[in-house]
Amino acid sequence: VSFTGSMEVGREIMHAAASINLKQVSLELVGKSPLLIFDDADVDKAASLALLGIVYNKVKFLLSE
Repeated sequence: VSFTGSMEVGREIMHAAASINLKQVSLELVGKSPLLIFDDADVDKAASLALLGIVYNKVKFLLSE
């Protein structure tokens, strides 16, 4: 299970994963990947690169386990 979001929902996911059958869980809680995108930026390119960074970091994390 992989989740990005609030601590409250993360707590529920951890509880459910532990009480049912101990699924492996990866949580990113309370904010993630802050970016500064300036007014003169190419918004489509910035969004594409932001997504690439998130996916790259997630894959790197999963491969390190």
